[in-house]
Amino acid sequence: MWHYYCAPMSDTPLPVYVDARKVFVSDASIKGTIDVDKLERVAASTADKQGQVVAEFNFAIDRAGRRRIRGNAHTLLMLTCQRCLEPVATELNEDIDLVLVEDEEKAQQLDKEFEPWVCEDHRIFLAALLDEQLLLGMPIVSVHESGPCSEQTGYQVTTEQEIGSQNQQKSAPNNPFAVLADFKVKRD
Repeated sequence: MWHYYCAPMSDTPLPVYVDARKVFVSDASIKGTIDVDKLERVAASTADKQGQVVAEFNFAIDRAGRRRIRGNAHTLLMLTCQRCLEPVATELNEDIDLVLVEDEEKAQQLDKEFEPWVCEDHRIFLAALLDEQLLLGMPIVSVHESGPCSEQTGYQVTTEQEIGSQNQQKSAPNNPFAVLADFKVKRD
């Protein structure tokens, strides 16, 4: 007897594209995987171009008539540590919430709260969509949290708690004219 303590991962590959004329009308949901090396810009940013992205997309028309693409993309990428130039494992878990528009003009007309996805024909290429969303979710600078990398270079990662305690110690009010008082004392 087999027991699963969690849901098995889907190995179903994502389709290359979906037809925008069909997926929104049918409230389609698509779940699958795609290899990182098929995501051109994300693969160019990784150290080894290995791994898979597990993604889920839900296509629906909202009450205002907007075609919404919602979902999630999850992957583990090997990026290059900017301190030691060695690979560092970086987990990305990106929520997707886009509004499909036909052209840049309609994208400009969209309320600022919505993120547009321009699709000039009826095909939504899922790899391009994932490539864009994951690229936006990547850290600006990837570094090892701690370990030999930070010890070799002499850099240390400061946590938010450490920063908070340092700020409390420096919380004494600074008087911009205190420097002038020091000059007066030295002059006398």
